[in-house]
Amino acid sequence: MTTETAFIGDVHGKLQPLIGILDGLHSRHISHAVFLGDYLNKGQESAQVIEHLITVSKSASVTLLRGNHESAFLVALETDNLGPFLKMGGAATIRSYVGGNVGPNVAADLKAHVPLKHIELFRRMPIQFQSEKVVASHEPLRDPDSRYRISAHIPVGPEPVIRSDSANIDTGCGTEGGRLTALLWPSLAYIQVDASGELF
Repeated sequence: MTTETAFIGDVHGKLQPLIGILDGLHSRHISHAVFLGDYLNKGQESAQVIEHLITVSKSASVTLLRGNHESAFLVALETDNLGPFLKMGGAATIRSYVGGNVGPNVAADLKAHVPLKHIELFRRMPIQFQSEKVVASHEPLRDPDSRYRISAHIPVGPEPVIRSDSANIDTGCGTEGGRLTALLWPSLAYIQVDASGELF
Protein backbone atom coordinates (compact mmCIF):
# COMPACT_ATOMS: atom_id res chain seq x y z
CA MET A 1 0.00 0.00 0.00
CA THR A 2 1.14 3.52 -0.77
CA THR A 3 0.70 6.28 1.79
CA GLU A 4 -0.86 8.56 -0.81
CA THR A 5 -4.48 9.65 -0.53
CA ALA A 6 -6.67 10.06 -3.62
CA PHE A 7 -9.17 12.91 -3.86
CA ILE A 8 -11.89 12.30 -6.45
CA GLY A 9 -14.03 14.94 -8.15
CA ASP A 10 -17.72 15.07 -9.07
CA VAL A 11 -19.07 11.74 -10.35
CA HIS A 12 -22.55 13.01 -11.33
CA GLY A 13 -24.41 9.79 -11.99
CA LYS A 14 -21.81 8.05 -14.14
CA LEU A 15 -21.09 4.49 -13.02
CA GLN A 16 -18.43 3.46 -15.55
CA PRO A 17 -16.06 6.36 -14.76
CA LEU A 18 -16.49 5.58 -11.05
CA ILE A 19 -15.57 1.93 -11.60
CA GLY A 20 -12.68 2.94 -13.86
CA ILE A 21 -11.16 5.42 -11.42
CA LEU A 22 -11.45 2.95 -8.54
CA ASP A 23 -9.72 0.29 -10.65
CA GLY A 24 -6.97 2.77 -11.48
CA LEU A 25 -6.47 3.61 -7.82
CA HIS A 26 -6.52 -0.06 -6.83
CA SER A 27 -3.76 -0.83 -9.34
CA ARG A 28 -1.67 1.92 -7.72
CA HIS A 29 -2.33 0.49 -4.24
CA ILE A 30 -3.79 3.78 -2.96
CA SER A 31 -4.62 3.36 0.71
CA HIS A 32 -7.45 5.91 1.08
CA ALA A 33 -9.91 7.58 -1.31
CA VAL A 34 -11.78 10.78 -0.48
CA PHE A 35 -14.73 11.60 -2.75
CA LEU A 36 -15.60 15.29 -2.85
CA GLY A 37 -19.36 14.91 -3.37
CA ASP A 38 -21.89 15.37 -6.17
CA TYR A 39 -22.55 11.71 -6.89
CA LEU A 40 -26.04 12.55 -8.22
CA ASN A 41 -27.66 14.15 -11.27
CA LYS A 42 -26.63 14.75 -14.88
CA GLY A 43 -25.74 11.09 -15.63
CA GLN A 44 -28.39 8.36 -15.73
CA GLU A 45 -27.02 6.07 -12.98
CA SER A 46 -27.14 8.02 -9.72
CA ALA A 47 -28.82 5.23 -7.74
CA GLN A 48 -26.29 2.70 -9.04
CA VAL A 49 -23.40 5.03 -8.22
CA ILE A 50 -24.55 5.31 -4.61
CA GLU A 51 -25.05 1.57 -4.33
CA HIS A 52 -21.57 0.94 -5.71
CA LEU A 53 -20.01 3.43 -3.28
CA ILE A 54 -21.76 1.73 -0.36
CA THR A 55 -20.39 -1.64 -1.50
CA VAL A 56 -16.86 -0.29 -1.99
CA SER A 57 -16.82 1.48 1.37
CA LYS A 58 -17.39 -1.85 3.14
CA SER A 59 -14.04 -3.24 2.00
CA ALA A 60 -11.87 -0.17 1.39
CA SER A 61 -10.85 3.00 3.16
CA VAL A 62 -13.24 5.52 1.61
CA THR A 63 -14.48 8.92 2.80
CA LEU A 64 -17.63 10.27 1.12
CA LEU A 65 -18.12 14.02 1.45
CA ARG A 66 -21.46 15.63 0.76
CA GLY A 67 -21.89 17.91 -2.22
CA ASN A 68 -24.58 20.47 -2.93
CA HIS A 69 -26.48 17.95 -5.10
CA GLU A 70 -26.79 15.52 -2.18
CA SER A 71 -27.91 18.35 0.12
CA ALA A 72 -30.57 19.38 -2.41
CA PHE A 73 -31.71 15.76 -2.74
CA LEU A 74 -32.20 15.47 1.02
CA VAL A 75 -34.21 18.71 1.08
CA ALA A 76 -36.39 17.43 -1.78
CA LEU A 77 -37.05 14.16 0.04
CA GLU A 78 -37.82 15.89 3.34
CA THR A 79 -40.05 18.67 1.98
CA ASP A 80 -41.62 17.07 -1.15
CA ASN A 81 -40.54 20.22 -3.00
CA LEU A 82 -38.73 18.86 -6.05
CA GLY A 83 -38.46 22.18 -7.91
CA PRO A 84 -34.94 23.25 -6.87
CA PHE A 85 -33.63 19.69 -7.24
CA LEU A 86 -35.10 19.36 -10.75
CA LYS A 87 -33.46 22.64 -11.77
CA MET A 88 -30.03 21.14 -11.06
CA GLY A 89 -30.56 18.03 -13.17
CA GLY A 90 -32.55 15.96 -10.69
CA ALA A 91 -34.84 14.33 -13.27
CA ALA A 92 -32.07 11.88 -14.19
CA THR A 93 -31.63 10.92 -10.54
CA ILE A 94 -35.38 10.45 -10.05
CA ARG A 95 -35.52 8.15 -13.09
CA SER A 96 -32.55 6.15 -11.82
CA TYR A 97 -34.42 5.40 -8.58
CA VAL A 98 -38.00 5.09 -9.81
CA GLY A 99 -37.41 3.59 -13.25
CA GLY A 100 -39.18 4.50 -16.46
CA ASN A 101 -42.73 4.84 -15.14
CA VAL A 102 -42.90 7.79 -12.78
CA GLY A 103 -46.42 8.29 -11.44
CA PRO A 104 -48.32 11.59 -11.12
CA ASN A 105 -47.09 12.06 -7.53
CA VAL A 106 -43.37 12.18 -8.29
CA ALA A 107 -42.31 13.02 -4.73
CA ALA A 108 -44.19 10.05 -3.27
CA ASP A 109 -42.86 7.75 -5.99
CA LEU A 110 -39.32 8.89 -5.29
CA LYS A 111 -39.62 8.40 -1.53
CA ALA A 112 -40.96 4.91 -2.07
CA HIS A 113 -37.96 3.93 -4.19
CA VAL A 114 -34.95 5.52 -2.42
CA PRO A 115 -33.47 2.90 -0.05
CA LEU A 116 -33.20 4.00 3.56
CA LYS A 117 -29.49 3.13 3.55
CA HIS A 118 -28.96 5.74 0.79
CA ILE A 119 -30.76 8.44 2.79
CA GLU A 120 -28.82 7.55 5.92
CA LEU A 121 -25.57 7.71 3.94
CA PHE A 122 -26.38 11.21 2.65
CA ARG A 123 -27.18 12.37 6.18
CA ARG A 124 -23.91 10.98 7.58
CA MET A 125 -21.71 12.53 4.91
CA PRO A 126 -19.31 15.11 6.34
CA ILE A 127 -18.72 18.44 4.61
CA GLN A 128 -14.93 18.40 4.96
CA PHE A 129 -11.97 16.06 5.19
CA GLN A 130 -9.08 17.38 7.24
CA SER A 131 -5.59 16.21 8.06
CA GLU A 132 -2.48 17.96 9.30
CA LYS A 133 -1.48 19.22 5.85
CA VAL A 134 -4.59 19.10 3.67
CA VAL A 135 -8.23 20.10 3.84
CA ALA A 136 -10.76 18.97 1.23
CA SER A 137 -14.35 20.01 0.62
CA HIS A 138 -16.85 19.95 -2.22
CA GLU A 139 -16.94 23.72 -2.63
CA PRO A 140 -13.76 25.80 -2.40
CA LEU A 141 -13.06 27.03 1.12
CA ARG A 142 -13.82 30.69 1.62
CA ASP A 143 -11.69 31.12 4.72
CA PRO A 144 -7.90 31.15 4.43
CA ASP A 145 -6.13 28.02 5.57
CA SER A 146 -2.41 27.27 5.72
CA ARG A 147 -3.05 23.68 4.63
CA TYR A 148 -3.31 22.55 1.02
CA ARG A 149 -6.92 22.96 -0.15
CA ILE A 150 -8.64 20.57 -2.56
CA SER A 151 -12.13 21.12 -3.95
CA ALA A 152 -14.42 20.27 -6.86
CA HIS A 153 -17.84 21.83 -7.63
CA ILE A 154 -16.63 24.37 -10.22
CA PRO A 155 -15.92 22.75 -13.61
CA VAL A 156 -12.44 23.73 -14.77
CA GLY A 157 -12.21 21.97 -18.15
CA PRO A 158 -10.62 18.64 -19.07
CA GLU A 159 -7.57 19.05 -16.80
CA PRO A 160 -7.57 19.78 -13.06
CA VAL A 161 -6.24 23.14 -11.90
CA ILE A 162 -3.34 22.45 -9.56
CA ARG A 163 -1.74 25.40 -7.79
CA SER A 164 0.96 25.65 -5.11
CA ASP A 165 -1.66 26.07 -2.36
CA SER A 166 -4.86 24.53 -3.77
CA ALA A 167 -6.43 22.40 -6.47
CA ASN A 168 -9.81 22.18 -8.20
CA ILE A 169 -10.53 18.78 -9.70
CA ASP A 170 -14.04 18.98 -11.22
CA THR A 171 -13.27 18.00 -14.82
CA GLY A 172 -16.84 17.64 -16.01
CA CYS A 173 -17.80 14.01 -15.37
CA GLY A 174 -21.46 13.63 -16.30
CA THR A 175 -21.28 16.11 -19.17
CA GLU A 176 -20.36 15.57 -22.81
CA GLY A 177 -16.64 14.84 -23.06
CA GLY A 178 -16.18 15.17 -19.30
CA ARG A 179 -13.59 13.26 -17.30
CA LEU A 180 -13.40 11.96 -13.76
CA THR A 181 -10.20 12.98 -11.96
CA ALA A 182 -8.41 11.61 -8.92
CA LEU A 183 -5.69 13.85 -7.45
CA LEU A 184 -3.04 12.05 -5.43
CA TRP A 185 -1.74 13.67 -2.26
CA PRO A 186 1.00 14.58 -1.49
CA SER A 187 2.57 14.00 -4.93
CA LEU A 188 -0.10 16.10 -6.75
CA ALA A 189 0.00 13.62 -9.61
CA TYR A 190 -3.41 12.72 -10.99
CA ILE A 191 -5.20 10.08 -13.00
CA GLN A 192 -8.28 10.50 -15.19
CA VAL A 193 -10.85 8.31 -16.90
CA ASP A 194 -13.26 9.08 -19.71
CA ALA A 195 -17.00 8.45 -19.83
CA SER A 196 -16.47 4.72 -20.47
CA GLY A 197 -14.09 4.41 -17.52
CA GLU A 198 -10.94 4.09 -19.62
CA LEU A 199 -7.75 5.64 -18.27
CA PHE A 200 -6.17 8.47 -20.24
